[in-house]
Amino acid sequence: MPKVAKIMIWISSVGRTLNDSVRAGRWASGFTLIEMVATLVLLMLFMGLTAPHLMTTLDRIESDSSVRKMVSMLAATRSQAIAEKTTLIFRGDIDQNQYWVSDPRAGDNSGLVQLEPMIQLREFNDGETSFRAGIFSITFYPMGNTSGGTILLEPSDSHADAPSFLLTIDPVTGKPYLQHAF
Repeated sequence: MPKVAKIMIWISSVGRTLNDSVRAGRWASGFTLIEMVATLVLLMLFMGLTAPHLMTTLDRIESDSSVRKMVSMLAATRSQAIAEKTTLIFRGDIDQNQYWVSDPRAGDNSGLVQLEPMIQLREFNDGETSFRAGIFSITFYPMGNTSGGTILLEPSDSHADAPSFLLTIDPVTGKPYLQHAF
């Protein structure tokens, strides 16, 4: 037998000896059609059972991310007001489910941010008035304090398994605090 053929046989027999393959009467074993179909059926069954749970988990992650983005914007607005020694206004539109920051001195607005469809602005309470529709505002002052308030964010679908959030902006420190509302 030529030397190249011996090397090829040696390479193709990884994990078994040449004598084992010859004794078995075949060089390689494969899967039967029944084994492949059974494996595919089990995989499809597993995927069918886990897909709904995975989708609700992804929706929950997206809503959490959207709420945390709002918290970050509130904190950044506070920091910017302190750094620039100016008054900035955080505005939210409950009807359109969006928010933005405006600078009354310059008369411009930051980019409009749309909340994810699965989470909804439901209510804003500034301590005196409760808003369930329209536009609300939270003023951030140069010293770090704010007009304060509480924002309620709930799942858009009332039957959703996603949590509700209560976002409180401390009027003295201006810092936003996020907690799950039950």
